[in-house]
Amino acid sequence: MAAFSRSAPVAPPSTADPGIGVNFGRPTRRAINHDGSFNVRRRSSQSHVHDLYQELITMGWRRFMLLLLGTLTLVNMLFAGGYLLLGLEHLNGTAAQTHIPPFLQAFFFSVQTFTTVGYGGISPNSIGTGLLASLEAMTGLLMAALATGLLYGRFSRPRAGILFSRTALMSRRANGTPNLQFRIANRHRSTLVELRARVLLQFTDAHGNRTYHDLKLERDSVYFFPLNWTVVHDITEESPLHNLTAEDLAARDAEILILLKGYDDTFAQDVHARNSYRHEELEWNRRYIRAYDIQPDGMVVLDLDKLHETEGI
Repeated sequence: MAAFSRSAPVAPPSTADPGIGVNFGRPTRRAINHDGSFNVRRRSSQSHVHDLYQELITMGWRRFMLLLLGTLTLVNMLFAGGYLLLGLEHLNGTAAQTHIPPFLQAFFFSVQTFTTVGYGGISPNSIGTGLLASLEAMTGLLMAALATGLLYGRFSRPRAGILFSRTALMSRRANGTPNLQFRIANRHRSTLVELRARVLLQFTDAHGNRTYHDLKLERDSVYFFPLNWTVVHDITEESPLHNLTAEDLAARDAEILILLKGYDDTFAQDVHARNSYRHEELEWNRRYIRAYDIQPDGMVVLDLDKLHETEGI
């Protein structure tokens, strides 16, 4: 049994709801995911364009690019189908390209019109195909403008880029004082200053009802953040973790909630980062290995791959 004391645990005083709910009536998922998102899904009978914009701005790059390419391909396929319905005979130049399937001819012409490239090999020769090509050209310009705005919004959106250690540790100081600690570093080359940390302990009962407890930190802020920062909470008699074992934390479905706030010099804006560690993501009687080395020329090199490495006490 992993523990720091054998005396009976004392129920600590709770703090106010930080804004993620108290009474649920049934078990719930973890409060905060490792990507900083909350396990709350919104449902409404009304859709909002702003919600769609937020989703497109915040979704992952791979999903965004697949969605963008898929949308552009689908739109061009629809216009290609329109040209087929009107008849390829209304597109000059298609008769000479018998080695290319009709749909591909219509699709290639659609892409050229959509992007306003216009090679001139194929051109409309009827009112119907001319109107459809004009509509597609305007649609292409509009979608290009929207895609450019989304790409700019994604690149210009400030993000903290905080890298959290994969696990938090239940460790000890040299004088024997037990503590909870986790480690963070800035994965980006941007400069973060005035970084502050707020840490809460969440307990959840069998009915999904939650209580929250502030964890007092050894230090809750740093002026500069070029290296890693090990955030430490000493487990004293006043700590809500005092006398609790790994089994106690599992029985209370404990989760450590973390909020970071700092100032990004690159974007001249405040940035935030969130994360949490559940009870099964705690390592007991471990400590972190130093994540930086000193080069012969005196340069300090931070190895982000070592941020997660621990060793036994």
